[in-house]
Amino acid sequence: MAQADLNYTPVAPQAVLSLMLGVSCTLGLFFPWLALLAIPGLVLGLLALKSISHYELSGHQLARRGIQLSLLFGVLAPVWHLTWYEIRFHSEALPGYKRLDFAAIAKNRETSPKKWETLIGQQVCLKGYAVPRKGGHLSLFRMSDQMLPSSFGSQPDPQKTIMVQLPKGKTWEWQHQPIAVSGTLVRNPDAEDDPDAPRFLLKQSTVLPALTSDHFRGPISGGGGC
Repeated sequence: MAQADLNYTPVAPQAVLSLMLGVSCTLGLFFPWLALLAIPGLVLGLLALKSISHYELSGHQLARRGIQLSLLFGVLAPVWHLTWYEIRFHSEALPGYKRLDFAAIAKNRETSPKKWETLIGQQVCLKGYAVPRKGGHLSLFRMSDQMLPSSFGSQPDPQKTIMVQLPKGKTWEWQHQPIAVSGTLVRNPDAEDDPDAPRFLLKQSTVLPALTSDHFRGPISGGGGC
């Protein structure tokens, strides 16, 4: 009995790889670096279409899907992450408050007092860390531009810290996480009698979580500041 001939056309391997990379690109919405797979996914998809046409292989639909997914999520994932970063960046400071790079100002001990003096009376936002201390809910605490050891009672350099004062009746629960503080910059009255006290104070302050990289500009809005 004669056996029917099987009409089998090999699938272009580039088409399969392109589709796999395209599918992996969809995860770029959660892990930004996976969006880079769109580049080899697109290249392999185009090579697959060329091979399919030249050698009469199968896999045309696979290659097309790989190209489509690579193009779509190779663009969509970065846009999504930039947009989400901007949303988080703007949520850190109160509207109308000038964002300052706390670390850059505190770094230079010679020029930082003059810089702070020029900002007296202005509404500013600083990002940093609350100095560790005992007590859960605080209405007054020191803030540093750097994360300090979690040993309570440590006394950081007063020139690299600033006092934070919340409105009357408001408190904030201390935590060892970066924060963004929006308040009005004034001279610290306690510094006149205490040389170890920070010279400046943020009064009527609002403390919010710092959700983006410390001392980093918004990728779209920019404009300087933390």
